[in-house]
Amino acid sequence: RVKRSLNVPVAEPYKSNLRSRYVELVIVNDHKEFIDNNRDKSLVVERSKQIANIVNALYNQLNIFVALVGVVIWSDHDEIQLSVDGDKTLNNFLHYRRERLVPQHPNDNAQLITATTFNDGVVGKALKGPICTYEYSGGVNTDHSHIIGLVATTVAHELGHNFGMEHDNDKCKCPDDKCIMAPSSSSTSPKHWSSCSIDYLNYAMSRGMDYCLRNMPKDVMGPVCGNGFLEKGEECDCGLKEYCDNPCCNPNNCTLVFGAKCASGSCCDISTCEIKKNAELCREAVSECDTPEFCDGSSEFCPTDVYVHDGTVCGDRNAYCYKKQCKSHNSQCKLLWGPFANVSNLRCFEKNPKGNIIFNCGFNFVNTSYISCDVDDFLCGKLHCMNTSELEFGMESVSIISTAFLKLSNELISCKSVHIDLGIDLIDPGLVPDGAKCGIDKMCINKKCVTVESILSLNACESNCNGNGVCDNEGKCHCNE
Repeated sequence: RVKRSLNVPVAEPYKSNLRSRYVELVIVNDHKEFIDNNRDKSLVVERSKQIANIVNALYNQLNIFVALVGVVIWSDHDEIQLSVDGDKTLNNFLHYRRERLVPQHPNDNAQLITATTFNDGVVGKALKGPICTYEYSGGVNTDHSHIIGLVATTVAHELGHNFGMEHDNDKCKCPDDKCIMAPSSSSTSPKHWSSCSIDYLNYAMSRGMDYCLRNMPKDVMGPVCGNGFLEKGEECDCGLKEYCDNPCCNPNNCTLVFGAKCASGSCCDISTCEIKKNAELCREAVSECDTPEFCDGSSEFCPTDVYVHDGTVCGDRNAYCYKKQCKSHNSQCKLLWGPFANVSNLRCFEKNPKGNIIFNCGFNFVNTSYISCDVDDFLCGKLHCMNTSELEFGMESVSIISTAFLKLSNELISCKSVHIDLGIDLIDPGLVPDGAKCGIDKMCINKKCVTVESILSLNACESNCNGNGVCDNEGKCHCNE
C-alpha cells in the first residue's frame, strides 16, 4: 500500500471569493489500476492528478475548487472486497473511508478508481447529498476509458451526487447535448452543468451542507501546474489551458505574461495585471465579530484574516464573539428550526450529563457512542429547542431528530434536538454553539463552560485599546473612526 501526501502550501485560487467552497479530495486506486500502470506508482499518481485537475476545472464553474490532498494506491492487494455490484462496492468503500482513510488522511470526500466493471453498464456509484458527512461522503468509479477526460467526468458526476444532484431529465436546460449529470455516459466528455444541477446544489448549500467546505486547504499534492492553486515555484496557476481565462497568466508553464505584476489574489486587478492600491477593501467583515481587511499596495494577496477578539460581548449580550461568529442558544435554534423557534427550558439542558441520544455532549464517531456532559457544562452540550417547525438546516437524510417531553408542574416541556453529521472536523450544529452564554461571565467553547476572562486574557490588547477601538485575535487594536 502506498499513500502519497507530498503536499505543499498553497495560496488562494485567482477566482476565489468569500462565497467559494473547497473540496479536499483523496483519490484511491485499486490494485488492478497499479498493475495496469506497469506497477509504476508515479504513473498512478500522475493520472490521479490529471483526473483531479479536470474535476476541479468542471467545478470551478460553480465557484467550487477541488483540491487533491492525497493519492492512495493499493499496491499490495485490494483493501476492500470489490464486487460487480456497484452498490456493494460503494458500501465497502464508504466503510473503508470511515475506518481507515479518514483517521489517517483527513478529507472532505474520497473517490475510488477501480478496474472492476460493474453490472448493467454502471460506471459509477455515490449516495445523494452527504458531501460533508463522516458516514457517506465518497463514490466509486470504473476506469472505463483510456480517455482520461471521460473518467474524470465520471468522478465529477459521482461527486455531484454527493452534492445532492440528481440525474438530468428533459426539463433541465443544458447548453450541450449532454451535461455532467446526464443519466448515462457517452463517448464525449460533457463540460457543463445543467440548470437542474445548479438548483440542486443551491438547495444543498442553503441547508448548510457546505459547512466543511468553507476552509481553503492549507496544502495540496504538488506542485502541479494546472491544478488552479498557486504553489511554490509558480508565479501563477489559472488551471488547465483549455479552461484558463486569466490574461495575466501563461497556463503552459504557470508564469506571468510579459509585463504582468500579478495574476491572482484579491488584491490583484486581473483586468490590468497590476496590484491594487493601498487601502482598497479586499475582505469584508462577515459579522459584528469580524473586521474588514484592506490591500496594502504591495502584495496581490489580502492580509491575514483577523477578527474581533474571542470573548468580546456581542448580539443582545447573551453571547460572546468566537472565531468571527456571534451565536447564542436562541439564534442557533432559529438557524436549525426556523424563525419562530426558541431555546427550550433549562430543565432540558440539565439532563445533558445522561449521555444518551437525546441528552448528551456530542457523538464519538470512532466508538459510535454519545458523550456525557460534565455537570458544570450541561449548557454547552446538546441544544434543545421549542416552537419548532421542520428542520431548516442540514439534510434530513443525514440527521437524527429527537423529541423528549419533561413534566414541570402541570405542563409538559418540549425538548427538541437534532444530531447532524457534518464530518468529524466540525462541531455538530445540533450542539450549543461556541460563544453562547452559559452563566455569569461564562461562555461555551468546545462543549465546555469556561470563564470569559480566561479567553479575553489570551493575546489581550494593552489597556483594552483605551476604550477607543476594537481588539483583534492577534492582540492588535483597530481604532474607531
